[in-house]
Amino acid sequence: MQPCSACADSPADHVLLVGRDRDGRWVVQENHGLIEGLFINRAAALHFAHCERHAFPAARIELATAPLTSILSR
Repeated sequence: MQPCSACADSPADHVLLVGRDRDGRWVVQENHGLIEGLFINRAAALHFAHCERHAFPAARIELATAPLTSILSR
């Protein structure tokens, strides 16, 4: 059995993106689609991103440079 591609990546390959969607809501997304959350403000989004790093200890937290597309808001 082959591991899933996201699981096979090294922990350093994970990025938690923090940014806004086109409607202005704050979003946190893991770059492989394993984590996502919607938040009322930037501070809450950053807090969530920092707390979720336990799942991916070497993950980077980056601010998005373009609007994020949330799958939760559909």
